[in-house]
Amino acid sequence: MPESLRILMVEDMPADAELAQREISREIPHCEFRRVETKDDFLRELEAFRPDIVVSDYSMPRFDGMTALRLSIARDPMLPVILLTGSMNEDTAVACMKAGATDYVIKEHAKRLGSAVLGAMEKKSLWAEAARRERERTELLGRLRASLNGTVHIISTIVEKRDPYTAGHQQRVALLAERIALAMGLSPEQAEGVRIAAVLHDLGKVAIPSEILSKPSTLTRNEFALIKQHPFEGYEILKDTDFPWPIARMVLEHHERIDGSGYPDGKPGTDILPESKILMVADVVEAMASHRPYRSSLGIDAALEFVSENRGTLFDPEVVNTCVALFRSRDFSWEGATPAS
Repeated sequence: MPESLRILMVEDMPADAELAQREISREIPHCEFRRVETKDDFLRELEAFRPDIVVSDYSMPRFDGMTALRLSIARDPMLPVILLTGSMNEDTAVACMKAGATDYVIKEHAKRLGSAVLGAMEKKSLWAEAARRERERTELLGRLRASLNGTVHIISTIVEKRDPYTAGHQQRVALLAERIALAMGLSPEQAEGVRIAAVLHDLGKVAIPSEILSKPSTLTRNEFALIKQHPFEGYEILKDTDFPWPIARMVLEHHERIDGSGYPDGKPGTDILPESKILMVADVVEAMASHRPYRSSLGIDAALEFVSENRGTLFDPEVVNTCVALFRSRDFSWEGATPAS
């Protein structure tokens, strides 16, 4: 509590204000009081006097305690307000507390004012400590998130170094997958998980020989069998990492298809995460629209046509519809796109 407590009194009866000040001073010797009667004076003193606490009469001809309470909270949600009244029924008392009053005192029990002010200041101290801890928690989470994003970026760069012909693929898939997730109504937190999974979705390719990854011709059956293992390899690398999202599972499922024809496990759509269904569409659209060692770019129109033709068989219809709508309405393009998170 401050060495000298600044108390703003809202009271139209000088005698009542003097009584209140006397009772408060019995408990707290070092107090500075200001008294106001009108809304304009109250607003001016809130800024000029900067009170530690407000003690307001509940009912006055030109001003009232509930208005003083609302104005106080608007200026500083942690400014304690005690309402002082001649009488108060239970319903009114409950309404005052719900509106944000720290306490209320009936005038005939004015001797309780000093302890009420002390209690209100203790609450204010607890509020301030809780707010400080929440700020520290938010700052820590921000630093951890920045560190996580930096680590994810390093990992994706390592993958792209081994597969230079698809450089940028993971980042472009991440941009599209995140936008689809947000457009489908997923929370920003969920969409961030989809983005990170997309950045890491080809991590398992570090286990694939680079000559296969960059082969400029059609893969043999055995070579393709090795390629089909990369979702599982990525899952094995990530499965024990404590992400706040099911990143490893999204990586594992990004080549599954809802009719069960995908790999590595041939899961049906009912067993595939909704986030994985977003990732698989974003991955296919970006891959078809981009150049590969064994073929030229097929273009975005061909990619959108392919996922549309396979809507409901290979790909989730809602995901496909959302992806197509983003491109058709020109709400998304890779040029100039940046992550939402």
